[in-house]
Amino acid sequence: MEHLWNGGTIGTMTLKNRIIMTAIHTGFSIEKETEFLRRRILGGASAVTAVMGVSDQGAYHNMEVIGDSMLDKLEHMAEAIHQAEGRLIVQLFHAGRNAEQGLLANKNAIPVAPSPIPSPIYKSNPNELTKIEIQAIIDSFGLAAKRCKMAGVDAVEISCSAGYLLSQFFSPRTNHREDEYGGNLESRMLFPLKVVKSVREQVGKAFPVILRVSASDMLGGYGIEDTITLVKTAEPLLNGVNVTGGWHESPIPQISMYLPEGGFAFLAKAIRQQINIPVIGCNRINNRETAEEVLDGGYADFVGCARAFLVDPDFAKKMKLEIPYRRCIGCNKGCIEQVLKMKEASCAFNPTVGVELDHLQKENKSLIGRKTLVIGAGPAGIQAAIQCALKGDRVTLCTKDPEIGGLMHGASKIPRKGAIQYNIEAMLFELQTCNVEIKTATLVDSAYVEQMKPDYIVVATGGEPFVPPIKGVNQKHVYTADAILNQNEKTLDLLEQKNILIIGGGAVGLEIAQYLINKMKLSETGRRFFMMQGEEEIRKQIIPSSPFTVVELSGRLGTGLSGLRRDMIKELEQSGVKFFKSTKVVEILENRVLLQGKKEEFEHPADVIVLAAGYQTSGKALVNWLTEVRAYQFDVIGDAAEIGTIGSALKSGSEIGMK
Repeated sequence: MEHLWNGGTIGTMTLKNRIIMTAIHTGFSIEKETEFLRRRILGGASAVTAVMGVSDQGAYHNMEVIGDSMLDKLEHMAEAIHQAEGRLIVQLFHAGRNAEQGLLANKNAIPVAPSPIPSPIYKSNPNELTKIEIQAIIDSFGLAAKRCKMAGVDAVEISCSAGYLLSQFFSPRTNHREDEYGGNLESRMLFPLKVVKSVREQVGKAFPVILRVSASDMLGGYGIEDTITLVKTAEPLLNGVNVTGGWHESPIPQISMYLPEGGFAFLAKAIRQQINIPVIGCNRINNRETAEEVLDGGYADFVGCARAFLVDPDFAKKMKLEIPYRRCIGCNKGCIEQVLKMKEASCAFNPTVGVELDHLQKENKSLIGRKTLVIGAGPAGIQAAIQCALKGDRVTLCTKDPEIGGLMHGASKIPRKGAIQYNIEAMLFELQTCNVEIKTATLVDSAYVEQMKPDYIVVATGGEPFVPPIKGVNQKHVYTADAILNQNEKTLDLLEQKNILIIGGGAVGLEIAQYLINKMKLSETGRRFFMMQGEEEIRKQIIPSSPFTVVELSGRLGTGLSGLRRDMIKELEQSGVKFFKSTKVVEILENRVLLQGKKEEFEHPADVIVLAAGYQTSGKALVNWLTEVRAYQFDVIGDAAEIGTIGSALKSGSEIGMK
């Protein structure tokens, strides 16, 4: 299908294909942001979007404010994008109540809102805007747009989404005003419409103006019909509409793995059917199949991909060439969660985010030509091998496993994490492209090292499951989480109707519970159906007690899951999983366990035990030998150095390649 690669227009802005990188608040300086965005144009995006504040009261302290003093830098950004044969869109942003004092560009500013209702994210009481202040903000949007045009930007996008200021005026949940800016739908539209009008007056008739909307706040405030009314009213002043769904505070996930790929496309289609200007559909469009479906199904005229370009800057180019690319898994670890903490954006699967220029300079250095041995082909070892090869090393990558990937293979089996398998394939392609010699089923010991005599060694042997010292832990019905993930379907079927107890309620424990529930085909599928459909009393009568129990020593479940914690626990509770917090496993018996609660010991049924107590470093014997002989330059990275995540492992591998 070629539609994805056809050129298109939004007003007077011509685009080489239908793929636009939509806005990400990165927290970068404008210099770093320029290189970050330019790299995505080189990777095939037709246009990229930079988000910037219209005032120091509405921008975060790590966000550029569009003022006269930064026009030269903005002009340089536009020139850099144009030289790479792309287009630059600037999103005009005002946070409204979604901040707190000290987080804004004006450190003394107090967040403002249509009404003094605090954000559930920041919990800070905002000041209610006066009419004079409202007009000043309207004017600031127009002036910011004018400055963007002066700097050579190709289009502006007005933010009316995600629970920021314009959408706060639009929603009756956050707008309780009794003047002309609050009340019925027509009044609640007034502020966004005045902002659009101000922007259009300042940039003239020909300059492209896009409105980004959350088609529904998904909080019960406004819905798709209200948004259609807003967009149709504003349409004469617009050249395009960018459609997303929900707010950051909505119970329905906005950008996490709990949102299906392309999950908000139906909202874009509903709006597209009512207007005559181009529509950009976005959120969780991270692969070619979804992108083509959005376009060919008439959901949108352009696809907006933000995190797809975060994880792989060459996302569009690789899609077109049909070569493997790293895919966003929707973990939110490096992007939204970092940004909400006012930290720079990163990506679990792309450690080069924000250091594009540094990597380019390192890769362009003269060839070093070292004979490099990388031991271990998990995420840390793979990334180290790639980066060392790009620098000019002759790299051999060894793993004792039959294939590369390490613990990523198990992680890819967790529900909603299947994209990790695509990332393993993409990393293999990158290794092959870099001419890394890959040796699988190869155990590296001191004799192997002595025979090879490398110039440099990277120890990336990863981690191994931690087995807690519990009485009875060595019995045959006790498995590690890794062992469960590596069981065949026949063995997993034998677990049906068994009482399964998981020791460890952190990220690993809850994910293994998800995995096993997903594998319990008939009983759990039926259970979940009735949990969704039945009334409480019906559920009590029909649903048997769940065979799954999670025991956590601490008082908190889901440590390490961050923003995904709430949705995962809710899903497990709906499947009937029983949780014991602040509880210790004293002894494992044949078909039960002895537990120690806060007050007393008690027994609980358990036919199968799964250990999900985390990991410990491996490869210590080899590291000790290398330390003692002192004959080889070496580094220890990833879980072999310190237990972490896939993201931290990839970052450590990338940093090795930068040395």
